[in-house]
Amino acid sequence: MDNDTTLWRFALRLWRDKRVERVCLRLQDDHGVPVATLLVALWLAAAGRRPDPALGRRLSAHAEGFEERYLRPLRAVRRRAAEDAGAGELKRQIQEAELEGERLLLEQLAGMARTVPGEGSESALGWLLLVVPEMGQCEGLQTLLEQLAAISESRAASE
Repeated sequence: MDNDTTLWRFALRLWRDKRVERVCLRLQDDHGVPVATLLVALWLAAAGRRPDPALGRRLSAHAEGFEERYLRPLRAVRRRAAEDAGAGELKRQIQEAELEGERLLLEQLAGMARTVPGEGSESALGWLLLVVPEMGQCEGLQTLLEQLAAISESRAASE
């Protein structure tokens, strides 16, 4: 976890799994969960890092603020451009900016996560619960997070 790009590479590898993409986008669109918080939680779990509630709150708050200021507005414009048949190039350029924003956010989160305590044996769900504390209040949210944790752990076991 010394190199911030490690999280980016982890995220890209994980995102290639269409199940991960589908669950993350549902969590984002249906429940307002920043995808970056999900990815950093899964990364920390895969690295065997012990869940840290204070860090989970900081990661979640930082990602939420970044999403609100930069990524949600870009996403909204990209979606509007997608509805306009003549705005294909504009949509592509906005999508590139959105992806770069996601990369920058993950880089920031990785930097914050450098302070994570030593090895642990917690599941991915332990970290997901810290970055999405609302999980216990919504059955649909809990189900999606459990699916994401199971997919991540099964991928890790097969790699």
